Formats: sequence, C-alpha cells, structure tokens
Amino acid sequence: MFVRFQSFPTTSSLFEPVVNFEKGSDEIIDGLLKDVQSRRVHLPMDIAEYENETVLVAEIPGVAKDDVKLSVQDDLLTITGTRKAPQVPESSAWLRNEILTGEFSRTVQLPHEVKLDAISAELKDGVLRVVLPKSDEVRPREIKVR
Repeated sequence: MFVRFQSFPTTSSLFEPVVNFEKGSDEIIDGLLKDVQSRRVHLPMDIAEYENETVLVAEIPGVAKDDVKLSVQDDLLTITGTRKAPQVPESSAWLRNEILTGEFSRTVQLPHEVKLDAISAELKDGVLRVVLPKSDEVRPREIKVR
C-alpha cells in the first residue's frame, strides 16, 4: 500500500515575499537616512590650550563672516551659520554639485572658565579662529616665597 503525502507550503514560505520586501525597504530607508545625515555641512575644528588661553580653529570655506554666529552659555561655545548655495543662471545646469550648503551648528564644551568680554573671533580665508582667554581664577600664578 502506498501512502501519498502532499506537502503544503508552511506559513513562513507564504509570507516570505512580504518579509523580504520589508527587509529590503528597511535597508533602502536606512541608506537614504544615512546619505542625508552625511550630506550635512561638517565643521571640522582643532582646539589647543595654551598657558593663558585656548584657541579654536574651524574650517568653514565659502561662508561669509556675516553668516557666522558665536555664543557662549555656561561652559559651552556654540558656532552656528549658513553656507549659501551659489546662484546658477537659468540657462545653466549643475554637472556636479558636491559642495554642501545649508545651516550648520557645532557646540563644544570649554575646558576652563573664560573672560567673556575678552573673547575674540576672526574669519579669514575660510578659517575661523576663536581665542578664549582664561579667566584670572584658572590662570597659573606664580607665588613669591618670603
């Protein structure tokens, strides 16, 4: 006697196209979000501490000094600004557009108390230089021995 078994697809195989579609769409969305995040204007900077001051240097090429703002609150220095997109005449078209434009912001914690009224900032050739003088309380002092 022969017994014939007929196999029916399990539920996992029935829903496999749906699961694969969901997984694929998640990968696409994650990729798009990652691309959008990587297209933000980046503000690379160096910070060096000296005896009487800390100097912050940030690269912001293509940004006018009127488009940069600095603020200090508590022990945080915030640099914000906008890199404006260049205007392209109507009869022209981009062949390549890789320079990021838009708003940027970066906040750094100050390593010491600063003299707020003595902070200076200069933007020259796309390089922002911010000098943060140390407050008298945190500056090294020489004490004379009597």
